Amino acid sequence: MTMLRDAVAANRLEEVRRLYEASFPKSEKKPFGFIMKKRKKGLFDVLSIEDGEGRFCGLAIMMLSGGRALLDYLAIAPRCQSSGFGSRTLEELGERYGKERIVVEIESTAGDGDSTGESGLRLRRKAFYLRNGMVPMAFVVNLFGVEMEVLTFGSALTFEQYHAIYKEVLPKGMAGKVRLQP
Repeated sequence: MTMLRDAVAANRLEEVRRLYEASFPKSEKKPFGFIMKKRKKGLFDVLSIEDGEGRFCGLAIMMLSGGRALLDYLAIAPRCQSSGFGSRTLEELGERYGKERIVVEIESTAGDGDSTGESGLRLRRKAFYLRNGMVPMAFVVNLFGVEMEVLTFGSALTFEQYHAIYKEVLPKGMAGKVRLQP
């Protein structure tokens, strides 16, 4: 059994921060302090993924804006991987936020045919989201220089609606670096 909880206790927040720092490349991470500051303003949820006995198994960091919840970061601790925690977390996020409101970004898989290395990881990540009921939107974005696909649980989403999340949450200069890919 998976449980999502707001990470509020200092020791749990530290576990979230450590997994966050270890799981994502520096170029893709927002400063953790920035996330926590925006959390106080209601623009982020920092969630702990726990097993049925309350042990830490992962994190989900959601960016909130305009009635949408963008899954900004999802990481499962190595000891809990391949145990269904990711799929159950997506189910619980759907219950918590409403499936029609959830948005996910993944690195573009266009041209990825190699099932090994980084290309294979991107393909497996996309397959995971598709298996769990998500569908790609009809647009691709350039997110701070990285081509990204945008997925939802099937709710229509325009680039303008997607971009509005960044305009509300990030400083203007940063939000301007999120562009529609031609």
